[in-house]
Amino acid sequence: MKKFLTTILLFNTTLPALSFEDLMIISKSPVKKVSAQDEAIVNVRPVFTIYNEKKILIVTPIKTGKTKIITDTTDGQEILEINISKKKTTVKPNEKFDYFSMDMPPEAIEIPEPPTYTEQGEQK
Repeated sequence: MKKFLTTILLFNTTLPALSFEDLMIISKSPVKKVSAQDEAIVNVRPVFTIYNEKKILIVTPIKTGKTKIITDTTDGQEILEINISKKKTTVKPNEKFDYFSMDMPPEAIEIPEPPTYTEQGEQK
């Protein structure tokens, strides 16, 4: 009985983690500072790349609700309205940002076929 209850408890505690959609926001200009209006709803943090461009933000939903993400870029301050539901994270469009879901692969992935070889070991 203990194993059964432990299994149910573990299953129920992992479900909320699997229900939200993470989002990647790419700014057209470098981001100096970013914060969320309500950090109980969403966690937002910048990602620093090898080139240190500081243009990528990772949005991790915590619970459902509506909040705003305030970004200070080199072009000025921008406010992004974000709506978190159980299955979808939506952001009000802004021409200074691009949005990508991190939970789904891009639609057009082309996987090349592996090379074929002859009996002598030469590539066709």
